[in-house]
Amino acid sequence: MIEHTHLELVVPNDTSCLARVRQAVVEIVGNGMFLPVKANLIALAVDEAMANIMEHAYAGAPDTPPAEIEVQLDATAERFMCTIRDRGVGFDPRGAPEVDVREHVKAGRKGGLGICLMRRIMDEINYTYKQGSHNELMMVKFVDENMGKARREASGRQAKQG
Repeated sequence: MIEHTHLELVVPNDTSCLARVRQAVVEIVGNGMFLPVKANLIALAVDEAMANIMEHAYAGAPDTPPAEIEVQLDATAERFMCTIRDRGVGFDPRGAPEVDVREHVKAGRKGGLGICLMRRIMDEINYTYKQGSHNELMMVKFVDENMGKARREASGRQAKQG
């Protein structure tokens, strides 16, 4: 079992770099930490977060040089944590409405399911904006399914009360 793994990546705001981040995530979480199917789902959640940042956080400034996105991957025997920092437009994914996937597909919509996938795959999603500095998105997946379920339920209660 994994003791502690830490990896930091800095990638340009360019979707061609998504494969590099996905590969890093799979190498960490697929190395005996999670079963391959779950490891790929975790990589998908990170990929969706990165793609959303690349597509939306810098969309208003097409003439500026490519911005960099910082990614920290931390794994212990108990959990995997991904922290993503960018300096684009802020957006808190916790405030995004729930999506009825069936209705979404029935209506023929493409895209717009990234946050829904992140919520369903990961156990915790935390967002902060450091005024004048950066956005920070932290996502956690617990190895213990019961711990993850308890965290998701507590998180859901907090969102409804907040």
